[in-house]
Amino acid sequence: MATSTNGEDEQKGGGGSSSSSSTIHAKTLLKSESLYHYILETSVDPREPECLRELRRISAAHPRNIMTSAPDEVQFFGMLLKILNAKNTIELGVFTGYSLLATALALPHDGKILALDTNRESYELGLPVIHKAGVAHKIDFREGPALPVLDQLLADEKNKGTLDFAFVDADKSNYLNYHERLVELVRVGGVIAYDNTLWEGTVAAPPDAPLSERDRMISEIMRAFNSVIAADPRVEISHLSIADGYILETSVDPREPECLRELRRISAAHPRGVMASAPDEVQFLGMLLKILNAKNTIEVGVFTGYSLLATALALPHDGKILALDTNRESYELGLPVIHKAGVAHKIDFREGPALPLLDQLLANEKNKGTLDFAFVDADKTNYLNYHERLVELVRVGGVIAYDNTLWGGTVAAPPDAPLSERDRMLSEMTRAFNSTVAADPRVEISHLSIADGLTLCRRLG
Repeated sequence: MATSTNGEDEQKGGGGSSSSSSTIHAKTLLKSESLYHYILETSVDPREPECLRELRRISAAHPRNIMTSAPDEVQFFGMLLKILNAKNTIELGVFTGYSLLATALALPHDGKILALDTNRESYELGLPVIHKAGVAHKIDFREGPALPVLDQLLADEKNKGTLDFAFVDADKSNYLNYHERLVELVRVGGVIAYDNTLWEGTVAAPPDAPLSERDRMISEIMRAFNSVIAADPRVEISHLSIADGYILETSVDPREPECLRELRRISAAHPRGVMASAPDEVQFLGMLLKILNAKNTIEVGVFTGYSLLATALALPHDGKILALDTNRESYELGLPVIHKAGVAHKIDFREGPALPLLDQLLANEKNKGTLDFAFVDADKTNYLNYHERLVELVRVGGVIAYDNTLWGGTVAAPPDAPLSERDRMLSEMTRAFNSTVAADPRVEISHLSIADGLTLCRRLG
């Protein structure tokens, strides 16, 4: 995923070489079928509109169903489009229109999507569902190669910087060509999302890995693409998936400010270094804060301040973070780095349990609905208590992010799994939390499988 800062496969590109008959979605790197289905059962299934569910079934029955977007990815994009206040978008690679329908549902009534694909036949399979959903008027579908259409748009200066969002899931051989054009068409602060950028994990495969000729070729294309955008000064990037070394090398490492890198090293050397947020997660949250235009935030659980520093760097000069933790000692390990980064003035650190402080804020009606963003990585026993309070403190359209919502994958473990007493208890608490927010009508949710599970809750009106 990139946000603007100033072929051999179909145009709707397949997501790797997995068998389309697999019960786990082909476009996920999660190899635990139970964990993947847990994510769907606690985020997508309770919230997916019936029209999207119907089109997902149609897509799954298609002989080339591997080409359809994953439902958890589509749910996340729906939330992202609302956070962006997107109105003018483009989609390169449409297939049956499953992700296209999700985009159309997320846009306002007068929103527009330019949808480009070389195959109208697949799109027409989903078109009756799109019409039934009442959003067909938002879609301008054009059959044919995308590059000539993009060049035609760029020929008119008025089109430059007019798109809020672009989604690319098309021929991988042209990803770099698409990128060069879309960077000019998307507005400053807009987002371009590229699918399949890990090509089922083969981008990190050793040279002697037993890959098909096609997979080896596309893997090389994706590695080249990832390297180029990692070095592109026109965008900041976030590579979303489960953490692995390749992702860090191609997204975090080339972009991480030296102060964050230093604090990451300090955190890793701590005896409780496991408590620090994952670097790819922190990079994503930094981008999300900018997309939100966040200025007033809260962090419950600070540790050494690694994620806190990333938040402070993402906020404007007059931004504010209320940082709550029961242990000042760990925070003070990172404080010299925070001072050196010049952002300490944005942070109001308070030592002690978070609940009394949240209750104190809520006692003043003026504080309700004033936070743009909240990040919770604290005691799991109180996640539901934090949620009840933060939903009132965060503004409509604001986001609450909860860390560790997969608890090492144990949330999907069978009852007889050999877990420690502590892990079993925390796993049960996390499952209860996930079920509760999945049913909470005050928020829409997206359960991301990055790091140890990150649940985003966007407050509804």
